[in-house]
Amino acid sequence: MDLFESVFELYEQVRLKAETDFQDLIKTQYTQQCYSDNGAFCLVLEISVLKNSSEDDYGLLLSINAQTEPNHGGVKHDTPGIYLVAELLSGDHQHLETTEELFFDPANEAEVELAFSKIAQFIKPLTANISLILANRYDVQPAGA
Repeated sequence: MDLFESVFELYEQVRLKAETDFQDLIKTQYTQQCYSDNGAFCLVLEISVLKNSSEDDYGLLLSINAQTEPNHGGVKHDTPGIYLVAELLSGDHQHLETTEELFFDPANEAEVELAFSKIAQFIKPLTANISLILANRYDVQPAGA
């Protein structure tokens, strides 16, 4: 399993749902995308609300960071591996939702699949709720509402 590609597909579902529901009221873009042969990667989907946007809080960031060092100063393991954390942040970088950091061996397929299942448990509810989150937080209404 290519974890980066699988996560990217989940992100695309969130992006498409937000774009379908809000059309011209938002702008979506990937602001970070990196991938390494050792299994490390990062992916950030930015959803900017065009109405009432401010420099302080312009929208949402869906971020995933899988790196060889702990995120946010977490506990370091003795064996090599990947530290992964997924977060939903407001544009001013306040944490709205986050996963606990997950450590896995990118060469172990079972651990990669477990990491994907934990990411999917975090992202799939966001896909269903992204429109509600945007509407409640930024006072925009989905098209046709």
